[in-house]
Amino acid sequence: MTRDAIRSIQTGLNTLGHEPGPIDGLYGSRTERAAESWLAAGGKAAPAAAPVPAATKPATSAMIYQGSARHPVREIVVHCAATRPDWMEGRPLAEKIAEIRRWHLANGWKDIGYHWIIDRDGKVLAGRSETTIGAHTVAQNAGTIGICLIGGHGSAETDSFARNFTPQQDITLRQMISAIGLRTAIERVSGHNEYAPKACPGFDVSTWLKGA
Repeated sequence: MTRDAIRSIQTGLNTLGHEPGPIDGLYGSRTERAAESWLAAGGKAAPAAAPVPAATKPATSAMIYQGSARHPVREIVVHCAATRPDWMEGRPLAEKIAEIRRWHLANGWKDIGYHWIIDRDGKVLAGRSETTIGAHTVAQNAGTIGICLIGGHGSAETDSFARNFTPQQDITLRQMISAIGLRTAIERVSGHNEYAPKACPGFDVSTWLKGA
């Protein structure tokens, strides 16, 4: 099994509350235990996780809802943390997420606003559960998944992806978009700068998606 396929499996297990550990494409003991937990639950969410209703589309995967059937996920919004390339260099991604969560709690939010955070080395960890409405894009949070790239300080919306982010982040972000698309019918992938007068995520998402 390829690392891309394992990442997709890990992402799905994490969404359903089965805790596979880091989304790193390695089928280690934590991923194996999470898969066993998923099988024991009959392919459903872990008991402590929010229930994921059955879906009609795509037929091979469960539709993700955020709180109720009024908010089926149809869009992914890409963000950046606006941090320097060497921010918290050498520290675990979990510590970086804890710091971003601290920033967001200081804003009066109930948790970190993003659903997924991608580090400079391409590793991924979850922020909010995908079954919970995020706090990442004003008036666009319901029905969207927010993915944040570490980096992007001083970027412009006209920059290329490679100017502010790493090849590993490029690969992982594309994998995450594909993996989420297996669980719910994603119709649009956008950048924060399409909804607000700011540079975030520091590139034009539609151009990047085309491989430019």
